[in-house]
Amino acid sequence: MGAVYEAEGPEGARFAVKILEREWAKDEVAAGRFAREAGAASDVASEHIVRVLEGGTEDRCPYLVMELLRGEDLGKRLRGRRHLGLDESLHVVEGMLEGLVAAHAAGIVHRDLKPDNVILEEHGGEPDFVKIVDFGMSKLDRPAGSTAPLALTRKGVVLGTPLYMSPEQARASSDVDGRSDLFAVGAILFECLTGRPPFTGETYEQILLRICMEDAPDVRRWAPEVPDALAAFVARALAREREDRFPSADEMLGAVRAIGRVGVGDERRARRRARTRVVVAAVIAMLAGAVVTLIAVAL
Repeated sequence: MGAVYEAEGPEGARFAVKILEREWAKDEVAAGRFAREAGAASDVASEHIVRVLEGGTEDRCPYLVMELLRGEDLGKRLRGRRHLGLDESLHVVEGMLEGLVAAHAAGIVHRDLKPDNVILEEHGGEPDFVKIVDFGMSKLDRPAGSTAPLALTRKGVVLGTPLYMSPEQARASSDVDGRSDLFAVGAILFECLTGRPPFTGETYEQILLRICMEDAPDVRRWAPEVPDALAAFVARALAREREDRFPSADEMLGAVRAIGRVGVGDERRARRRARTRVVVAAVIAMLAGAVVTLIAVAL
């Protein structure tokens, strides 16, 4: 639908230029989503959201000028490595949530979060700084007192990537809010930890049905090393009823920081110590048995 090119400005600065292909430019919905991406991203003041610098139309083709990102998307990283470590997974989720705090504060719901829309690049000395891209499916809520959300969708149309879609999106609900994005964050975290999304199926319809009808599986089924606190965090993020999820990106961010890299490390070390004590006890018991056997033979 769109193509992205690298371009050089008059003073040598490099930019990314996204152009809506001519055949799609005639489609009102596609053109509207393209315009929505420009407005949504430019309205959010966060280093974790790709910056849109300019938008317009040239030769009847809409275009966006954006900051040029040179990192890799999370989807590519997962395809290459299958899953990430605990600390790296928490780092990615923290960056996503920092961006969503700003987006939701501006009244913007992304609605299509997925690994391919999360870019990891070097920024300010940080090698894997998180940038959220592609707000073309976003929904903009009107200020309080208005009558309806501004959404470029039709009632009853399912939008988003099914593997990371919330149950209310899968049901094509018209009142999708920021908690759908938080569900997607939980689904992405699940995949970072296990190497697979929480819900799978052979068809689009099977995936949607499972999202609507089944509880998310325990992340420890495929990643038993995940600490209890983090497993509970994932389970809450993926709750079928949005009232059971985190109420806001800000609260979810606070929760992941409370788990923290140190907290995860402490729990992992405690588990290792417990396993070590069991092994030592078994060895002592075995040696004690050997001593008894030797004494009996000697007598």
